[in-house]
Amino acid sequence: MSIFFQSHGGSNRVSKPKTRAAAAPSALVPATGDVAVDEAADFGYLFPPSGNPGDYLSDDVLGELDELGNLMVPDEDPGNLHVTPDSTLPPILTYWGQFLDHELTARTDRETDISKIDTAVPLMSAAEIETKLKNARTPRFDLDSVYGGLPVGVDITPDVVKVISGMRHPAHPAKMRVGTAEAIGPLPDELDPHRDLPRFQQVQPEVRDAYLNILRDRLSPADFAAFEAGLPQRAIIGDMRNDENLIIAQFHLSFLRFHNRAVDFLEANDTGWIPDFHAAQALTRLHYQWLIVDGYLKKICDPAVVDAVLAAKARHFFEFRAAHADRVGAKTLGNAMALEFSVAAFRFGHTMVRDAYDYNKNFGRSTGGAFLPSAPFDQIFTFTGGGGFRGGARVPENWIIDWTRFVEADGNSADGHPAKTARKIDTLLAPPLGDLHNEAKDEADPNIKALFRHLARRNLRRGLSLRLPTGQALHAHLKSVGAVTSDPVANVADLLDGKPNLKAFLEGSQSRMFERTPLWFYCLAEAEATGGDHLGELGSWIVASTFIATLLADPDSALSLDFTPQDSPLKAPDGTPIDSIAKWMKFALVME
Repeated sequence: MSIFFQSHGGSNRVSKPKTRAAAAPSALVPATGDVAVDEAADFGYLFPPSGNPGDYLSDDVLGELDELGNLMVPDEDPGNLHVTPDSTLPPILTYWGQFLDHELTARTDRETDISKIDTAVPLMSAAEIETKLKNARTPRFDLDSVYGGLPVGVDITPDVVKVISGMRHPAHPAKMRVGTAEAIGPLPDELDPHRDLPRFQQVQPEVRDAYLNILRDRLSPADFAAFEAGLPQRAIIGDMRNDENLIIAQFHLSFLRFHNRAVDFLEANDTGWIPDFHAAQALTRLHYQWLIVDGYLKKICDPAVVDAVLAAKARHFFEFRAAHADRVGAKTLGNAMALEFSVAAFRFGHTMVRDAYDYNKNFGRSTGGAFLPSAPFDQIFTFTGGGGFRGGARVPENWIIDWTRFVEADGNSADGHPAKTARKIDTLLAPPLGDLHNEAKDEADPNIKALFRHLARRNLRRGLSLRLPTGQALHAHLKSVGAVTSDPVANVADLLDGKPNLKAFLEGSQSRMFERTPLWFYCLAEAEATGGDHLGELGSWIVASTFIATLLADPDSALSLDFTPQDSPLKAPDGTPIDSIAKWMKFALVME
């Protein structure tokens, strides 16, 4: 393993993945600044690489992919709160899903010698992609994005270990370091202000110097000087993607606070548990893993599919791993994550993003004194380390999130404020996702800049460049092996009767995209046909199988141990088990 520097894909985010044996710190370009070690784990295909061209999009489909992407992002309409429709799901699920994605996979959205979206034509065969593309995250729900992973390996230097250790509280080593918000504007509640991510401005000089030592020989003098100047604002967390927007940053913070609260709880109560770092880490992981299935998966996926995968113990996913190991010549079962999950199915969350949120009493519904009637999308990205805090140093107190507005769904928007819901899982993305201002800032070519700022076009091109099968091909394969029961959708346009322009485009496309459909779009259309409150069968199976197999492959996971919150020594403030995301937030003292 080696330390890895990364963020979401933009035109200047470039890396050259290596195999685990070849991985070395100098080979991993420090585009931004993770702290977690690079696992160099495997990616593979659920759909066995096929010689049949009909199982894939054709290489000349690029123009029509861009047209499809443009149709998926409607124009902004300030007078219409429903330009993209609402679901009945609470908005926290959008960013919980983003956190889970960052827990399991990294590197499929980066420009490499394996995949480039400016041209998007596949650069390698499927066999080469399976061999060369490596996953920087551990394929386990072990919270390496929070704790930094295990710094063990021939490439791990004392500087790497020192930076990971710097994530711990220097005076209370059983606890994780957290940050304190700037005293600007009123807090949204009566809780404490220690609700920012930890940042390098607060670490010991030796931790800061160790971090810079890792980077010094890997950046040009000018780039290193710019990096060093911005270091005080940078979060010291395992995965820097968790500081790209304010909601995911505040969600990540809840894990640090939950861990620290667990230490305090074990110290204050006679549970038999030693109140040390490892006890708090183990209990934080167990509660988190239980919530993945019972709090997240059963809401996002078709519950019947989740139950079927649980009953089968994710057998077909483990068969995929065994087949992948055979294809690449691995000596063990392997740790592969499916490309169809990372590059397509689990990107459904992009459609759940709102263009504005009822964020807290300062930026949302208020009895008086609100700065804005909602928190606009661009501001959610501004008040982070990556966004620069609009010239500040830390999160202002008035931008601390009010989780009570996110953990329960409320579809009321009659008062002109945003509904407290996620958007539907469907074939539309909120208008701001067509122009992501934080992406490709240094790109000179306006066409390339526009491409990298348009999320739908980017996703579609990435799927083409990484040789994903069509939705119909993967659905037919999984039906043939008994993983799913439904037949492939022969004409995806039939699922879109309420969208005549999109339907007409698909049916009129020269590439016959209605029957050879990009996998990401196929999963979204399938979800839309169910009503948009959860994924359809194919999408549900891919996501549920990935999560459940990941948990079952870990003998210490909550699922493998049959752990439930009733088994935990930790209790909610009212003495009940911590068995919901709302109780998680209250235990962590980040929600009243």
